[in-house]
Amino acid sequence: MDKARSQQFMLKLVGDVGTVLAAGALVVGDRVGLFRAMAGAGALTPEALAKRSGVQPRYVEEWLAVMAGAGYVVYDAGTGTFELPDEHALFLTDPSTEYYLGGLFAGMPAMMAALPDVAQAFERGQGVPFADFGAEMPLALEAMNRSVYENRLVRDWLPAVPGVVDRLRGGGRAVDVGCGTGVVPVTLAKAFGDASIAGIDLDARSIELARARAREAGVGSRVQFIEAPVEALPAQPGWDLITSFDVVHDLPDPLAALSRIRSALADGGTYLMVEPKVAERLEENNVNPFARLFQGMSCLHCVPQSLAQGGPGLGACWGEARARELAKRAGFGSFERLAVRSPAMAFYALRG
Repeated sequence: MDKARSQQFMLKLVGDVGTVLAAGALVVGDRVGLFRAMAGAGALTPEALAKRSGVQPRYVEEWLAVMAGAGYVVYDAGTGTFELPDEHALFLTDPSTEYYLGGLFAGMPAMMAALPDVAQAFERGQGVPFADFGAEMPLALEAMNRSVYENRLVRDWLPAVPGVVDRLRGGGRAVDVGCGTGVVPVTLAKAFGDASIAGIDLDARSIELARARAREAGVGSRVQFIEAPVEALPAQPGWDLITSFDVVHDLPDPLAALSRIRSALADGGTYLMVEPKVAERLEENNVNPFARLFQGMSCLHCVPQSLAQGGPGLGACWGEARARELAKRAGFGSFERLAVRSPAMAFYALRG
């Protein structure tokens, strides 16, 4: 045995646990407003941050130590102060911006709570139904994606799909498959007042939340939410735009789903399929932080809930080649990778 190698691996394991625990502390700090209190404030003592945030001083002191150890805040040993640099605050303080990554961490508690069920599924070869991940899982997934969808969907993503914006402005029809809590349908309804917008999802809790989101946004009467599998997607009249975001690999029958989507498109309509942006080779994904994130989520959530429905468990990192092949088998005549800039997601335009 190489003792030096063994020692290095032991330190890695301990460090990884420290990172996981720091992520938990990050969630707490985000919820109680510590990052927002630090943003733009420069170097602060624990006492000063406690006063600015209203959080108990002893907790602030301990929390800052964890954040400094993880590299999330900067500690100055000479002055005993802590600072949240602007370059870090960009991703941690404003949930309304496309840069906010606090939602990724906010989704972790719901996912971690399901670990006993996932472990049992590993042993028995079964799955874990989406509903068994708990009532908070739809909100966790929303937290991971909402800020990016609201900022990018209408401004950047749809203009990259030829003809779609004009169709929606002219009163076209759009539906989001696997709509979750309704972020995409609501965003579309707010942007295109004359369009007919819908969302379809199998999960009752998600549809309930989606309808509430639509009412809160003032578009409740203009967005239809359908609690049903994608195979029940209404095909008449056809849809000018069908979207799915990070959904296809979770489905029990991806081929049947894509076939139904193709048949439900109006003449000249487009299916915008958005899936994780990954390489075809595992060794390339292993050095890509986004791919590693998707791989972890896939193992603990995507594959188990697909298998629970009798699906193939494609996994989040199924890649473009298999997506192209599936689209061809479903009868799509055109599969185009769009020139949309994103470090995490790949955008495909499919037409019949």
